[in-house]
Amino acid sequence: MLRTLKIADLVTLLNSLCGLLAVILVQNDFTYLAPLLILVAAVADGLDGYLSRMFSGSEIGANLDSLADVISFGLAPVAIVYAAAGSEASYLLLAALCFYFFCGILRLARFNTAHQGLPSFKGLPITAGGIILSAYVLAGERYFHSGAVILLTFIIGLLMISKITYMKAKKPGHLKVLAFLFAITVLSYPVNINYTHILASLLLVIMILYVISPALRRAGWKRPGEETTP
Repeated sequence: MLRTLKIADLVTLLNSLCGLLAVILVQNDFTYLAPLLILVAAVADGLDGYLSRMFSGSEIGANLDSLADVISFGLAPVAIVYAAAGSEASYLLLAALCFYFFCGILRLARFNTAHQGLPSFKGLPITAGGIILSAYVLAGERYFHSGAVILLTFIIGLLMISKITYMKAKKPGHLKVLAFLFAITVLSYPVNINYTHILASLLLVIMILYVISPALRRAGWKRPGEETTP
């Protein structure tokens, strides 16, 4: 097994470790440190794909990546959000989070069987869903409301199993900007938690723009340098 693993697989395992530690930390009242680990997991998730393309992946790489994603962007965000809800936690919130979790698993199963290697995603990636939920918690408790979380998780769940097309972020410039934002958000935590709240709010806005990007594209919006298809 050790001979089978490639460099990309080790980064994938780091992704899964971040998700596992996030679940453990949130049970010990590290409300904001846990979602920060999800951001680290997201960076690892992007990095393992890059390394796989650069140095070739292993036979188990794709399946290993999906298993890690279930932990870091499926299970861990559910545990984080439910713990952050505290006294606002309810059976309805739990049901919404379970719905999100099941949709995430279905999304990954569909991807593994039909959509690897395509230039776009069918349905919202579970990584994006995990980042959104984590950023929402990191934005601060004054913005946290169980009703909003229920609606948010339900919408994300539906988008993950939908046929809506989402573009892959492949341009190095875009990836570097996201990685930088993730990094400064994580590094702001030991400096001042208020900075973390602000940066997480900015990250949440960016992710929401990604969620609605298919609608923006249909409305005629295009990225710089992109031609509109007649």
